[in-house]
Amino acid sequence: MPKVAAKTGRKGRRKPVQGRSQATVDALLAAAAQILARSGPEAATTNAIAARAGVSIGSLYQYFPDKDALIDVLATRHVDQMSAVMFAELADTGARTFAEAAAGLVAAILAAQRVNPRLHHALHQILPRQKMSTMDRLEAALETRVAALLAEREGLAPAVAERTAVVLVRSIGGAVRTTLRRDPERLEDPALERALTRIIVDCVAAARQGSG
Repeated sequence: MPKVAAKTGRKGRRKPVQGRSQATVDALLAAAAQILARSGPEAATTNAIAARAGVSIGSLYQYFPDKDALIDVLATRHVDQMSAVMFAELADTGARTFAEAAAGLVAAILAAQRVNPRLHHALHQILPRQKMSTMDRLEAALETRVAALLAEREGLAPAVAERTAVVLVRSIGGAVRTTLRRDPERLEDPALERALTRIIVDCVAAARQGSG
């Protein structure tokens, strides 16, 4: 009879190797995401997650040694989903004019933040500080991508391109996250997207002049 799972990792917890065990893990992660998004971090206990997933608490601990381990996997999966959406939006940036590329960057950030904004906010609240690098990975990847584009297409010196990319990605991303949390309907206003695009255009123009 084939093994359902192989023991591995911290405290000998199981790593899923068959469809049924992977389905259990997926159900637990989906349950955690639902609870976090709807009710917040305090409601996301291991008992509540197991109950929402329709499995026993013992089944949860077969695959995750504790809640932190489960949340860490969930955060990684969430960031991967956001990354796929964002970089799909940026796929043809090289063929666009600068103004179009700036608008595309804003659209990419908006699309990524719309994946599951309530879960995203809850993960920022529940992840311990030492695990926040999981959430920061997406922003760091975008900073690297934007810095490369600014150096290659706009002729900015590498240090200037890197600094400008950090300012742009963090300021635009922060504005979008705050708007999603406080008044998400505002993100449907084309004027906001145009204003964010103008910030990019003006910032890069200033960087171009300063490095000349």
